[in-house]
Amino acid sequence: MRGGPDSRLTLFNHAMSTLLLFALLGARLNWATSPLTGDSKTDLAGLLADRFGRDATKAAVAGQRLMQIPFTPSARDLAWSAWKEADDSDLRAEFDANTVKTADRRSPFLWRTVGTKPGNGWGLVIAMHGGGGVPAKENDAEWRWMFDQYYLDHPESGGYVHLALRAPNDDWNGFYDDAISPLVERLIQMFVKYGSVDPNRVYACGASHGGYGAFVIGPKIPYRFAAVHPAASAPSDGQTQGENLRNLRFTWAVGERDTEYGRVTRARAFEKQWLDWRSQYGGFDGGFEEVKGADHFIKQHEENKLAELLKFRRTPNPKRVIWVQSDDRLHRSYWIEAVKPSVGGRIDAEVRGNVITLKTQKQDTVAIWLSSDLVDLHKPLEVIRDGKRTRFPLRPSLGVFCDGLAQTADPWLAAPIRLEIRP
Repeated sequence: MRGGPDSRLTLFNHAMSTLLLFALLGARLNWATSPLTGDSKTDLAGLLADRFGRDATKAAVAGQRLMQIPFTPSARDLAWSAWKEADDSDLRAEFDANTVKTADRRSPFLWRTVGTKPGNGWGLVIAMHGGGGVPAKENDAEWRWMFDQYYLDHPESGGYVHLALRAPNDDWNGFYDDAISPLVERLIQMFVKYGSVDPNRVYACGASHGGYGAFVIGPKIPYRFAAVHPAASAPSDGQTQGENLRNLRFTWAVGERDTEYGRVTRARAFEKQWLDWRSQYGGFDGGFEEVKGADHFIKQHEENKLAELLKFRRTPNPKRVIWVQSDDRLHRSYWIEAVKPSVGGRIDAEVRGNVITLKTQKQDTVAIWLSSDLVDLHKPLEVIRDGKRTRFPLRPSLGVFCDGLAQTADPWLAAPIRLEIRP
């Protein structure tokens, strides 16, 4: 190659710049793969603050840099702290106003703490009232009764937040249309961020109208809950996709004389399906509680129910996930993501060692979020989708974990690896 002194100087400067870049990158990778102390911890904390901050340009730059940093438990904890400390003025305003909002729904809520706060944070009980399809005054009275009287407090079961959610409207299906689950997910996010709630101790329950809501919300977002319990209600056709409940403690109670709208008959039929699913897939903890001699009003049976629910903790990364989609709004179930969910779509995903089998129907690209709870991150992974085998090297990244945290607001649903599996 020909060139004078200037060109040689240019090449020398370029080489030195390249070496400096690799040196800096190597240093960054070294402190990311070793315990974080001193300046390295401070530097990473600043980068994570930018990633979850409100400045979009800084967030994008930080996100790209974090993709180069391997994932470690100490870095994970810093990321979780950064997310909790990041400013979200809209969410904070809703929390302070006792109101949760999405683009098309708005619900007020009442809440109080019960007992002493555990080290990992409060539990969260979301209780939904009866009524529905009645004037606002009647729904307001049912809401207040759900907060004040329906369940007894159980401080001995571990400290928790008792929250009574008001239906977003006075329609007959206010608690169980397609818009309710995103609203509940935002409510959980709010209390994790500003109410010191443990994401692994969230519960949903309700009676009558609220019970119908629990019959829908539980199967739509089972990955958010440790236990769900509807009462004086029944499954809703097309909305209650019971197979999704494989990994969730789920119980339902109906009086044996509660025949209006076919409630007890439908509850018994659901029990039969439940037992069939348990036999076929395993899991399906819980079951039907038929209250002998009772009609629609079963408060006496229900008033101590919280003591039972609060014993359970969530399983955020089960080895098998069944997801039957009842809408196109929700893109996630446990560690499975549907890039384009479809009504009636289905995914059956199972982990055995470092092999994942996916059986899909009506699905385009499926993404899987992987943590060490599911697979060995130090070994390659084989994915078998509908008979097609693909092998993947695994490279855990703090940046991917941060993307998952931004998406889910949950460090146990976020993961350091995301793989897209196409048909």
